Amino acid sequence: MKYSTFNRRKFIKYTSGTAAAMGLISALPHNIFATPAPLANEEIILEEEKIKRIYSEPRIRFAVIGINHNHIISQVDAVIRGGGQLVSLYAKEANLITDFIKKYPQVKVAGSEKEILEDKTIQLILSSAIPVNRAAIGIRVMQHGK
Repeated sequence: MKYSTFNRRKFIKYTSGTAAAMGLISALPHNIFATPAPLANEEIILEEEKIKRIYSEPRIRFAVIGINHNHIISQVDAVIRGGGQLVSLYAKEANLITDFIKKYPQVKVAGSEKEILEDKTIQLILSSAIPVNRAAIGIRVMQHGK
């Protein structure tokens, strides 16, 4: 005689999963699967313009303080891909600044770290400074409310 591998524990597991899924489905809007009405030509043009504007305008202005490690390049690239605009840069090392400007010619080199911290239009600051200096940069950034 064969024994069933289906037991009480499996029954509870499967029924609770099904109940949770049913709860989630009931929370969805009633018209989620409805077919949207076709758009008129004017609406299509307006929608295309809206999309272009959203993706062409920068969504966040950011700066960089400290470029001692190459991972700053991938950080900057990721924020730019996400809609960021690289505004300014501060680093103590002139040779590192030269290389960075070759990759990002649009960046403005700040005269001091304070210049970046006091710029109210900058919403994010990236850094790849020497690790022992990162905490101090972070504290100064928080003091300026960034």
